[in-house]
Amino acid sequence: MRTTSIMVLTILAAVFSGGTALAHPQLQAAEPAVGAVTAPPKQIRITFNEAVIPKFSGVEIKDKAGRIVATGKAMIDPGDKRRLVVPVMEDLAPGQYRVDWHAVSDDTHRIKGTYSFSVSR
Repeated sequence: MRTTSIMVLTILAAVFSGGTALAHPQLQAAEPAVGAVTAPPKQIRITFNEAVIPKFSGVEIKDKAGRIVATGKAMIDPGDKRRLVVPVMEDLAPGQYRVDWHAVSDDTHRIKGTYSFSVSR
């Protein structure tokens, strides 16, 4: 009986600790969307599966030549703490752009990623 109880407790501990280890923020959606062809955006909006801390999160936008596009300070959407909003301070010319993003969730997990979109007129 004691061996069975120890096995059950061990399995439960493994299940619950494994779920915690996998709990990282994940990108759910982006505006402009990944691979989209769009008008010049006034802001980049990235939605995660959990709340993020704007002070430690942001984006860097680069044009095809690698020039960094000016952006404003990263903010959280007042209606959704999972959505990071970054103003684009320049009118983007037609072409392809890369968004390098990074985010830190409320539970301090840090993630980063990259996606591209294109601007047309």
